Amino acid sequence: MHLLTHGPDGFRRWLVRISPPLIALALTACGNDGDNGNSGTGGFGFGGTGSGGTGSTPQGCESTGAEGATVAIPAGDFLMGCNAGVDRECKPDEMPGRAVTLSAFEIDKTEVTQDQYAACVAAGQCSAPSCAWDCAAMNNPASCLTLDQAKGFCAWAGKRLPTEAEWEKAARGEDGRKYPWGNGEPSCEQANMQGCSGGMQPVGQHPVGASPYGVLDMSGNMVEMVADWYDDTYYQTAPAVDPTGPASGSRYVGRGGGWKSEPTWQRASVRDVYDPEDAGLSLGFRCAR
Repeated sequence: MHLLTHGPDGFRRWLVRISPPLIALALTACGNDGDNGNSGTGGFGFGGTGSGGTGSTPQGCESTGAEGATVAIPAGDFLMGCNAGVDRECKPDEMPGRAVTLSAFEIDKTEVTQDQYAACVAAGQCSAPSCAWDCAAMNNPASCLTLDQAKGFCAWAGKRLPTEAEWEKAARGEDGRKYPWGNGEPSCEQANMQGCSGGMQPVGQHPVGASPYGVLDMSGNMVEMVADWYDDTYYQTAPAVDPTGPASGSRYVGRGGGWKSEPTWQRASVRDVYDPEDAGLSLGFRCAR
């Protein structure tokens, strides 16, 4: 697996393809993996597919079994891609900005939490995360999960990962704004980003940063996995109605800046790219249907 840090050039891998037993040893020695700045208190332990597996909650954490709320996103057009009229930080893979039409869908109001994911593990349908979770903070976003683990949870919940287009419409609405809340530059009040808390926060702590539809944490807290494979030129030929990304690929798209990310990565149109095996403390997801 990979443990990752997020910077202006995307995630820089600092610990690459280390087996779960070796990661467990490092966590035992250090108390945490040094990647999130948290103290690791409150029932810290090691989960991982090699230690716990399916059928038991991660590190013995208990789940309430509560489901998260979803938000209905109406059918219709929106501006997808960078809006050069309000954004001077456009990157080539965000261009051209164009009108896209989507069918109606629903998306989780917040990122999937540790509590929600632990219920899937307890049901024997999901494998445990590859790093320690704090059992006293189960409303934190689920982390240290791969793309397949995220897809597996969403399928168990009767949902799926959102497409890149669905994610972006839910984040910015129909008016082509730069950020979920508008065009004003981000602050720690609106998004948990680099220079704010120094770690992940429980979901839904920044209501003033909500999208036009009321979806929370679309900027900040966690970078989020989406269903699309990544192609830096995809927007040049993508369909204008319900695009679902390239038919195949080796890396997928991540959306929304995380708690380690600089302000430029909080923009609603910015795209990042990951390997399917990537997992980390600032990489999470939400589901759609």
